[in-house]
Amino acid sequence: MESSTLQKMIISPVSLLFLVLLICSHHVSSYSSNEEAEALLNWKASLLDTHSSLLSWSVIKINLTKSGLGGTFQHFSFSSFPNLAYVDICINNLSGPIPPQIGLLSKLKYLDLSTNQFSGGIPSKIGRLTNLEVLHLLQNQLNGSIPQEIGQLKSLLELDLYANQLEGSIPISLGNLSNLVFLYLYDNQLSGHIPPEIGNLTNLVEICLDTNTLTGPIPFTFRNLKRLTVLYLFNNSLSRLIPPEIGNLRSLQRLSRHWNNLSSPIPASLGDLSELTLMHLFVNQLFGPIPQELGNLKSLLHLEISQNKLNGSIPTSLGNLTNLETLYLRDNHLSSIFQGGSLVRFVVNDNHLSGSIPKSLKVCKNLTRAMFERNQLIGNISEVMGDWPNLEYIDLSYNKFYGELPHNWGRCGRLQNLKIARNNITGSMLADFGISTQLTYLDLSSNHLSLNRFCIWVELPVQRRLCPIFVRNVGSPDIHECFRGLTGSQRTPWKWGVTSLTSLLELILKDNQLSGSIPPELSSLSCLENLDLSSNRLNRSILERLSECLPLHHLNLSNNILSDIVLIQIGKLNHLSKLDLGHNLLTEGIPSQIQGLEDLERLNLSHNNLNGLIPSSFEKMHALLYVNISYSGCRVPVPDCNAFRNATIE
Repeated sequence: MESSTLQKMIISPVSLLFLVLLICSHHVSSYSSNEEAEALLNWKASLLDTHSSLLSWSVIKINLTKSGLGGTFQHFSFSSFPNLAYVDICINNLSGPIPPQIGLLSKLKYLDLSTNQFSGGIPSKIGRLTNLEVLHLLQNQLNGSIPQEIGQLKSLLELDLYANQLEGSIPISLGNLSNLVFLYLYDNQLSGHIPPEIGNLTNLVEICLDTNTLTGPIPFTFRNLKRLTVLYLFNNSLSRLIPPEIGNLRSLQRLSRHWNNLSSPIPASLGDLSELTLMHLFVNQLFGPIPQELGNLKSLLHLEISQNKLNGSIPTSLGNLTNLETLYLRDNHLSSIFQGGSLVRFVVNDNHLSGSIPKSLKVCKNLTRAMFERNQLIGNISEVMGDWPNLEYIDLSYNKFYGELPHNWGRCGRLQNLKIARNNITGSMLADFGISTQLTYLDLSSNHLSLNRFCIWVELPVQRRLCPIFVRNVGSPDIHECFRGLTGSQRTPWKWGVTSLTSLLELILKDNQLSGSIPPELSSLSCLENLDLSSNRLNRSILERLSECLPLHHLNLSNNILSDIVLIQIGKLNHLSKLDLGHNLLTEGIPSQIQGLEDLERLNLSHNNLNGLIPSSFEKMHALLYVNISYSGCRVPVPDCNAFRNATIE
């Protein structure tokens, strides 16, 4: 008994020397390895071996995972390891081909060469390893086809070949691996049809064939895979229908077939997958209504069937899915909106939805993201707001909402993106408009807003809470008045309000009815990168303090009635890449300080009344790609740079 245990535990010095020859790294000292091998040889020679046990010393396991090893198999003598059963040298920097001599390791049960830099093909002699239970060759640079001989590995439980450059078809012989539990072939360049023989592997628990170029139908034989929990076929070119027989896979938990060319209705039988937590069918050509039976999937957390040709109503039965967190239905032809749920992310943009947002959605307290844009939804915007304390992103743009902006957006304390563009919003911008202090993007463009009354939220230093400040200008809706600080006899310990929006990255107020001058308080928006006030009625001067918005990348003031310009100050905006001042009444010439805009790529000064020559300093603006100074009043000569050579000057 002691002799048998010793044989399994001791590594022979000869084997150790072969291992040293296989891999040399900065972590291994050749001298110390040879010294240890010599010490073992000396010890072996000193022992009294009455049963000749030392003759059978051999290596049965090599585990060198994450050892920082480099080198190849060039000097590895596979024939010297007849009893080797376990090899794990994953997560190293080994390279070169996998030699066909690996087939000599006839007792091997576990082989993991993953996450290295092995290249070339998988040797067909690997089919001789008939005792192999685990084969991991993932995340290498292997190419060529999967050898048919892998189908001879009847004991195989795990086959992981993903994240290589394998091509060709999936071998039919894989259908012989009757004990296989995990099949991972994803992220390769495999092509052709999925062999129906895969349906013979009744012990399979997970199949991942995604991210290849597979074509043809999903085999009906998959109905036999009753133990299957994961079926990933996404990002291929699979076509035809979703087999209704998939509904027989009652153990299935994750079903993902997105990014294919599947063309059929969604089978009602999918509603029988009671264990399903994830269903991804987006970016296909599925048509017809969403089956009511999907409301039976009580374990479902994520349902994504966007970018198809689905029509009809969103089933009311989906309201039964009390665990559902993500519902993505965008880019279809759906006509009525969802009723209820406890959603975290709800995306239904680009459909034909009509009517109002139901009350059941307004009580989704976990909602963080909601996208309703480009539908035909209607209703008073003041009634849209729900009890959404965790809301971070909402887009209501391109609908038919009307009325004045609501007073209670401040309840959404985590709101970062608010988009209500192109609706029929009227009134001022706005009394009691409590904007979140974490807001980074605000788009109220293409509405009918004015600014005779405005509310912003500020922080009371002592109580550490947000309070509203109202600014009124009962006369003309002057944007300057709406941002101006409180003055005169009014006393307040509060910070000036605009500073409560210091996280704002984008402010889009284009195509409204804003008038007056551009307020200097905009410079307090210290993080602002994109400012669009185009297509309004702004006049007077472009104030110099706008130049203090140093992070500004895009500035669009076009289509207003601005009458003079301080480009000398704007020249300090050295991060500016797009500047549009077209269609105004600008009269001053272009100053040489324009060269301070070193990152400027696009410049539009067209349709103004600018005087003077075009300064030669443009020649130093090497990032400039596009210039439009047509009908601007500028006079030649034209600067010698590509942007002006291709510009239209009239």
